[in-house]
Amino acid sequence: MKRTNFYVRPYTMNWKNAESDSLHLEYSYDKKDWYALNGNNGILFAEYGFGRMTKPQLVKTEDGFKVYAEKVPERPQDISKVYVYTSKDLIEYHEQIVSRRDVPEYTGVSEAVEVSEEILTELQKLYGKPEEVVIEEIEEICVEVKKGEIPQLPERVQVTYSNGEKEDKKVTWGNVNTDTEGETEVTGTIYQHLYTNPIIRHRADPFVYKHIDGMFYFTASHTDDKHNLIGEYQYRNITIRRASTLEGLADDSGEYVERVVYHRDPLPGFQSPHIWAPEIHFIDGIWYIYYTTSIDENDLWSIRPHVLQCKAADPFEGEWVDLGQVKKTVEDTIAFTDFSLDHTVLQLHGELYFFWAEKHPVDSVIYAAKMVNPWTIDSSRICPVVSPEFNWERHGFPVCEGAGFLHRNGRLFLTYSASGTDALYCVGMCTADENADLLDPSSWTKSPYPVFQSTKKNKQFGPGHNSFTKDEEGHDIMVYHARQEEKYLIDKSYQPLYDAGRNTTLMRIYWNEDGTPNFSVPIPSGKGKDVPMEFKAKVIVR
Repeated sequence: MKRTNFYVRPYTMNWKNAESDSLHLEYSYDKKDWYALNGNNGILFAEYGFGRMTKPQLVKTEDGFKVYAEKVPERPQDISKVYVYTSKDLIEYHEQIVSRRDVPEYTGVSEAVEVSEEILTELQKLYGKPEEVVIEEIEEICVEVKKGEIPQLPERVQVTYSNGEKEDKKVTWGNVNTDTEGETEVTGTIYQHLYTNPIIRHRADPFVYKHIDGMFYFTASHTDDKHNLIGEYQYRNITIRRASTLEGLADDSGEYVERVVYHRDPLPGFQSPHIWAPEIHFIDGIWYIYYTTSIDENDLWSIRPHVLQCKAADPFEGEWVDLGQVKKTVEDTIAFTDFSLDHTVLQLHGELYFFWAEKHPVDSVIYAAKMVNPWTIDSSRICPVVSPEFNWERHGFPVCEGAGFLHRNGRLFLTYSASGTDALYCVGMCTADENADLLDPSSWTKSPYPVFQSTKKNKQFGPGHNSFTKDEEGHDIMVYHARQEEKYLIDKSYQPLYDAGRNTTLMRIYWNEDGTPNFSVPIPSGKGKDVPMEFKAKVIVR
């Protein structure tokens, strides 16, 4: 579908801190559906980040744009001051501070402004394109048939998605009358599957592994909604769940089995032991669960990587042995010396790699190392892969965490989650060639914008800490958690860590024409269903 209209409008979050009173932009094609750029984070910060603005107004000029915004007064002399920005492309800005009486054209109303397709395209390259991937085109079908005969219609038709991906989909055909010569139509129906959302409630940091037997294994951070916000009840178990289908993992499916394989009591002072982000892996014929937990009962934040092992063929029957903390070959290294969590194991070209997030000294950075066995890293060489540098990675806390991997088209795509775990939590991505040295920081290229973010339209907030699996048809599936309530860290009464409102969701991802993944937007809440889409095929009766 060729779009002909492109609109941009400004806004601010109007929170009472310098981080949030910045200029935000969103775009639309019809002035009805709006898409927040940069993960709903600011793109322009007044006075190099030291000022605060509100009531932005965007206007077109002969040679570009002007942005006006009221300066939030922090000193008596700030009263009735206005920021005035000039820009040719809404990317680079020149700032002035003037008296409001000198800009009578400033009204403080955030109205939409029409822009060129070129302007919007450049904004999307820098700040993202958070749009739903939908079917835009269905292959035209025309068959000929003799009078009175049943037409031979194809079992599958090619569809083209809005991101350019093409796919053959099974089609169901309606009845058609061929008793009369001439041209007629028959209705075809194709289906898109939407997974139950949430599919598993009160489970954050979800991980799904599809085993060689075709079964799906699930685990996640375990929260207790019956004791919501009470730390001593949160993050105390590692539970695994198994089903023969992805929808079978759903809470109310009745199709799964479940087992608790690890448990800890509260720490002294009724504190959570912080058993976080378990992942289940099958390596060289043995089951492993990687998880984090506190190593000092008097310091609940002493989080370090640990590993469980099960040598039985069936992890629901065999004994799980705690191997303790993940070990390292060289002690004099930064690995696991501070708050360390959210690790995953990558198996590539016969090698094992360990990726984890660690705080040094304030920023949470994702590191990588090779493994000499499934419970020991080669700590003689450690690579900092991605660190929080953009403002969408530093909201609330400077965080990059929760690495997950897609391997396709000769490339590795590392997704990670960024910022504090409120509605601005989002997913970023780094890319490396599959044959590159993964322990060389220069091998990794970071996307400058979030690749997956909240959507107010679908009422899904703070999506992140994802893993990947494949569905029964071989499609790539993203497994992530999200909240269904829009809450922010700026609310001092909000405690996102012990809020059990992070729920597990599944959704398909798509592939762009350049070979990169397209994560679309979080799906709305609802029961799993196959959504029908009808189209017409031409039948010529001779």
